Amino acid sequence: MRKTFYVLAAISLLIAGCATINKQAIPVYVYYQFPPFVINDKPDLSDVFIQHLNQNTHYHWQLIPLTRAQLNHLREQGQRGAILWSRPQWFGNAPDLLVSEPILWDADVLVFNVKRPLTGSFPDAIFTKTFCALYGHRYLALEKYIANGSVKIVERERVEECVELLKANAVDFIQMEKSNLFTTYTPLLDKEIAFLEPAIDSFPRFVLLDAEFKPALAQLNRTIISLRNDPEWKKQLAHFGESRFVDLFDLSLEDLMQVEMP
Repeated sequence: MRKTFYVLAAISLLIAGCATINKQAIPVYVYYQFPPFVINDKPDLSDVFIQHLNQNTHYHWQLIPLTRAQLNHLREQGQRGAILWSRPQWFGNAPDLLVSEPILWDADVLVFNVKRPLTGSFPDAIFTKTFCALYGHRYLALEKYIANGSVKIVERERVEECVELLKANAVDFIQMEKSNLFTTYTPLLDKEIAFLEPAIDSFPRFVLLDAEFKPALAQLNRTIISLRNDPEWKKQLAHFGESRFVDLFDLSLEDLMQVEMP
């Protein structure tokens, strides 16, 4: 892992310092190491989105998958670029991060093993329970309960590891986004896993762009807006998940909060 990190850091420095023919290069970090954002069998959703940016802007957007902990370290070292599928709230006080048009509307749900369900409503349902979190990620709705000891926490590198712990009853619940649930884990619903309703958080996902790349923001936004009526983009989305996943790219926040899980 350490060797991989230094390779990523070197790539980031190289991209930030050079340009392709007629195009300024912008490194794009994606720290979601699970579908549909990152998939072992390429292309994944991040690849497809970046392809559209490269086809429709005057910049060369270079995708760099890494963990959230690695991204945090790169930013501490002064490396800058764009952060894909994120929100400014997840980076605390970062006034130099510019926010794009929303790409999709997502929601967090608390997932549990059907053999040992969470009962009641949030937050009472999670008190004295054990939660599996991903290293370096923030869980805004859960943080105060973790901090005051109401919820125990174990951490893992990958969401798949947390799912396996959940299936083995080694933890009581995990937090999962609808975007992930409607792609990878839909077949497990009602058979091995279930979820607490309603969603604990509903939110848009953006591209966060460091201020030094501000000239690219207008073209980035135009591309995002144009994708909403792009039939090829909709066709590509359908490759990754079911119809409810595709709908996440069209819903308003008010609509999303009323959408119930199956």
